[in-house]
Amino acid sequence: MKEVRTDMRFLILMYVLAFILLWEWLLPVIELTDTEYIAVFLYFIGISFLFGLLRMRWWLSIPLKLIYLLWSLHYVFFETAILSRETVSLLITDLMSNIGIIAAWNWESITNPFRTVLFFVLLWMTIYLIRHWIEVRKSILLFYAMTVIFIAVLDTFSSYSAEGAIFRIMVSGLLLIGLLTISRISDRHGRKLGTGMFAAFSLPLLFAVVCSSAFASIMPDRGPSWADPVPFLKSVVRGEGLGSGSFVAKSGYDTDDSKLGGAFSQDSTVVFSATVPKKQYWKIETKNTYTSKGWEQQSDESMPVNIDPGSLLAFSGADLHEETEFLHAEINMKQQLPYLVYPYGTSKIHTRTDVVLQNQEETGQFWVMKDGEETELDSFGIDLVEQNYSLKALRATSMDDYALESVDFSEYLQLPEQLPDRVRELALAITGKEESVYEKAKSIERYFARNGFMYDQQNVAVPKGNEDYVDQFLFDTKRGYCDNFSTSMVVMLRASDIPARWVKGFAPGEGKTNSQGKMEYQVTNNEAHSWVEAYIPGFGWMPFEPTIGFSNMTGIEYDLELDMSDPEAPDMEERERPETDRTETPAKNDEDNGIIAFFNKMDKFLRENAWVGFAGLAVILFIAWQVYKHRGRWIPKLLINAYRKRQADWVTYTKQYKGLLKQLDRFGFKRTNSMTLSEYAKTVDTHFGGRRMRMLTEAYERGLYGGYTSHDDWAGLQEMWEDLINRSSC
Repeated sequence: MKEVRTDMRFLILMYVLAFILLWEWLLPVIELTDTEYIAVFLYFIGISFLFGLLRMRWWLSIPLKLIYLLWSLHYVFFETAILSRETVSLLITDLMSNIGIIAAWNWESITNPFRTVLFFVLLWMTIYLIRHWIEVRKSILLFYAMTVIFIAVLDTFSSYSAEGAIFRIMVSGLLLIGLLTISRISDRHGRKLGTGMFAAFSLPLLFAVVCSSAFASIMPDRGPSWADPVPFLKSVVRGEGLGSGSFVAKSGYDTDDSKLGGAFSQDSTVVFSATVPKKQYWKIETKNTYTSKGWEQQSDESMPVNIDPGSLLAFSGADLHEETEFLHAEINMKQQLPYLVYPYGTSKIHTRTDVVLQNQEETGQFWVMKDGEETELDSFGIDLVEQNYSLKALRATSMDDYALESVDFSEYLQLPEQLPDRVRELALAITGKEESVYEKAKSIERYFARNGFMYDQQNVAVPKGNEDYVDQFLFDTKRGYCDNFSTSMVVMLRASDIPARWVKGFAPGEGKTNSQGKMEYQVTNNEAHSWVEAYIPGFGWMPFEPTIGFSNMTGIEYDLELDMSDPEAPDMEERERPETDRTETPAKNDEDNGIIAFFNKMDKFLRENAWVGFAGLAVILFIAWQVYKHRGRWIPKLLINAYRKRQADWVTYTKQYKGLLKQLDRFGFKRTNSMTLSEYAKTVDTHFGGRRMRMLTEAYERGLYGGYTSHDDWAGLQEMWEDLINRSSC
């Protein structure tokens, strides 16, 4: 990139605004790909812009960026000591394997570390283009337009919500375009913008953009003028045609589950916010009767139980005593639901004192009554107890234990008569090898993730005629969303004689720290979810999560020894490694262990205190820049010491003279393309006095143009050269 000199303060402002725009590119990519290391990429962008501000040469900036890239790969993917032989070996092996994959055009098999390298390269190229647009072309309109289009498309066709991003992009982008326009106009007229003139032009622009954007943000939102076209467009793309009458439901809670299946569109409307220390699944109700097309509640329901706000729930299922520690959740409703949402372990519900809570035990539904009529709550609180299950006790359960339970499980073993036999056969094949009830349930829960099933919200079939919803999903499509997975697990559990019921509610939502420093989760219609509860003898109703991409929130206490290959084995941060045969001598072995232990400790420290690493890197970069910035002071001394040790001849003198020209350029003597060496020498001598530069130049030109490469007084030339290069030290 052919760079032109631009005011440093102006460049800093431009780079900050460009950094904000690039940040907006990263946010949806990180969210949609479920990546947790956005800071790694943001630091890379910041470092790249910093190197640009410092005018760092490519031979220094590229190695530093490569070192950062190597550290990033280590930080994200490898559990080895920094810069260890193991890390290098893993990286080389990964690189070589991906070369073969790319050569075979098998792009889907590229490993995650190599994908990350490619993403870093893409960022690198993008930053280079942005710098070119800012410093050379002084126009960022193309990148700004691409940013707006990119965010708008993702906001429309994906689950990413760009509500705040649009405002940030408009402000930073318009400021960037306006300021670059001012700079371009000043260059066109050959006027250098001073601080006062720049402020006179830029402050009105800043005021206009910020005020208009702020005014627009507080204006009332009228909502869309026409219906969402996305479902219609998707139906056309899938070949359903115009006017086909296809219906695409919106995501969210619905009381009618009699007909399941079909696509649905995303709805990011916030239903409620919950301030709670830990992620929770939010339960609303259960249903017990599977009809081969959907779910209904058909059992004889008992009279609802009245509950005073703040009183202990007798059927909470928690083992409570005086020392029990409660977690507290505060729920604020943004949209009203027919029933209350509540987490597992709910023990008390706190509401206004002028209402009465009612609970239907068979369905798990809670609602609010006031003066004999149903009413709604804008907010309420819940005390809950964390539920932890002993894995040892769970694995000790057996099918015979159901005979000891006093519960009538008939409604939770119900299956339609027309259920295809292959569904029952599959269920028994999955659970037949397990002894405990818990392991039978877990084997079904794990089945979907290991047998080619896919999570999809759009291309989801609807059973027709005599088709069974579960049979269609298990054997024909293997594609669906939570209703498909949860319903199939309930049916297979019942086919294995394990009581189970279908649960509806909301997934945890997105959590952020609020102004009080507490975790607050925003739960939207997109988090509407269904899962499974199975009755485990001695434990009661226990939640299971079969849907691919969702995590079971059940707390398991791993109170027995587990093989690492065991599916129940938790992810351990540190695992003991078996002893390996070593051929080194004891002394060498101890030395290597000491080095490895040192790097392991350093690596662990940096992982736990990432800010120290970044601060150290910033200090190193600052020192390196200071050394580079003041190179005019120490390079002459190195050159003098180096050339004193060399033989005095024409080859050495040529290098000395060229080195002197570079040093004079660093000192401030800029030689234009139209200036001859003799003219340049006169300028230098005028500044320092004497005729040293002219004499050195005459000797250089005689050898270069006349072929006189011998000289009677090399020592005299060496002395004049040293005098000039010392004088030009700055």
